[in-house]
Formats: sequence, structure tokens, C-alpha cells
Amino acid sequence: MINNRAVCLRPIVRKTVIKGTLLLMILTPFLEITPSKIINYLIFVVIWYALLSAYIVWKRSYTYCIDDYAITIKGPYRERRIEKSQISDCFISQGFLARYFNCGSIYVIVKGRVVILRDIPAPDAYYNVVCGEHARGA
Repeated sequence: MINNRAVCLRPIVRKTVIKGTLLLMILTPFLEITPSKIINYLIFVVIWYALLSAYIVWKRSYTYCIDDYAITIKGPYRERRIEKSQISDCFISQGFLARYFNCGSIYVIVKGRVVILRDIPAPDAYYNVVCGEHARGA
């Protein structure tokens, strides 16, 4: 049960599209693309973006709801609730592209396992809300 003050977030996927496109651009020079094989390359590109689109749909199917007492992770097949009192540590991970798109992942350590809130918007803004007393400088 999520209270009325919950904030629900979905992963940002723009970074995923850019990374997929960059990887395709890096791989393309290593492929043998000749005029007779251009159709094969175009089929490869269509399949590449179809798989990338499927991954994006799967990634966007997750919702992270944060309230005063817990974090609720709603996935395509199940829903998990993590009480904030169970959190032992947290940290943020942001690469170059994540900083550019103002997104990042918050890693939450709960009873020896890691739960990742992937590619959420403005992770610095939600870090204190998610991690509470485990936040930096506390």
C-alpha cells in the first residue's frame, strides 16, 4: 500500500537509445558492407533497433515509488517493498551520459543484497529521500 505522499519514478530511456546507437556505430565499420550486402545490413539494423526497443519497453515497465517509510518497486511480474528501516547503506552511480541526461542509479543495500533503482531522473534529489539517515554527510 502506497500512501498519498509517495513519489513514483520511471527509468529514463534516452540514455539507453544513445548507448544502443553508439554501439551500433562502433560495430558498423567492422562489418563487411558491400553494395550486394546492403540489404543484409539494413535487416541487421532493423533487428538491432527492434531488440533495443524491446529492452526499452522492459526497462520502462519498472516503477519506483518512494514514500516516508518504504520503497516500492513495481516490475512487470512482481512488486517488492523495502522498508527504509531495513536499509544498511546506499550510494549513487552516474556515468558521463547519465550526468548529461541528469539520471543515475541509486544502489540500496538491504540485508546483504543490493537493490538498484535504475536510471531514475535527478538521483541527487531523491538520494536523501531514499536513503534517509544513510545519506552522505549524515
